[in-house]
Amino acid sequence: MALKITDEQIEFGKTLFKNGATYYDVSIELYDKYGIYIHPESVRYYLTRRDKPKLTVVEKLANEGVEKVLVLSDIHVPFECKEVLEVVEKHKDEISVIILGGDIVDCVAVSSFDPLDALPLIDEMVAAHQLLKQIQDMTPNVKRIIIKGNHEERYAKYLSKHPNELNKLHSDNIIQEIVKGFEYYDRLKGVVSKYDTLDYLVVDDWWTSYKGMIVCHPITYSKVAARTAQSALEYFVERNVKFDTCLVAHTHKQSSCFKFGKYSVEIGCMCKPMAYASSGRLSYTQQQNGYHLAVFVDGKYDINQSRNYTIQ
Repeated sequence: MALKITDEQIEFGKTLFKNGATYYDVSIELYDKYGIYIHPESVRYYLTRRDKPKLTVVEKLANEGVEKVLVLSDIHVPFECKEVLEVVEKHKDEISVIILGGDIVDCVAVSSFDPLDALPLIDEMVAAHQLLKQIQDMTPNVKRIIIKGNHEERYAKYLSKHPNELNKLHSDNIIQEIVKGFEYYDRLKGVVSKYDTLDYLVVDDWWTSYKGMIVCHPITYSKVAARTAQSALEYFVERNVKFDTCLVAHTHKQSSCFKFGKYSVEIGCMCKPMAYASSGRLSYTQQQNGYHLAVFVDGKYDINQSRNYTIQ
């Protein structure tokens, strides 16, 4: 019977309700006037609930004092693994912040390793812009933050080694160059391609802090499990930085430690296995692909609900 209710009947019920009638009273009046029986609970739905906008998952979590932050690192465009966008898609509706923890681009063309057939830096920038744009489009209501990694430093070192008057036109942070938008002049083809400004906060540093959670990308690392996590934790404690948790990128490994009453985690990477890892150097150990989903309860990192995810 409730499915037959019309807009006119709903408006009639709303008028009664505004004038002090109960849901039961409205149900009786609808029956008397229109000859239909609407259960009082159904009356309640039509008068007070139906027109209310549905809460998003993030809003529902916020009402419970919960916030989720997605942390991805070491994507190494153009060597990113295919799961990057799959991970964002999986968590996009529940997160309010996404933090990219450095080494977003590989900067292979300006590497000191002199690689063969390296992708030109401008093409790497285009690929990174396209990936960041896809992430942005998937997360329209999410705050997006990027910090620098050691591979981004390759760009700054390249500029310093090749000084010229045009260097003053550019930032020494390649992520800032990508995010602020740029034009690609392909003079051989006579084509100019424009890449728009992206909505990311670029932190021009190797670490940032969000509600007591540090996300960092140190230059040095250890192949010993959790040793880099411990070193990072000790670094920030010694410098009196206030924090609860430290998420560590760069190692391409997943492990954790607990010291000084604080938690530190190596979060893994989101790139394909790098060629140098299988070049015969026995010091390299197998990388672990994965990411971290941080859960905050009442504004504080919750160690029991937060976790590393491993991608096989």
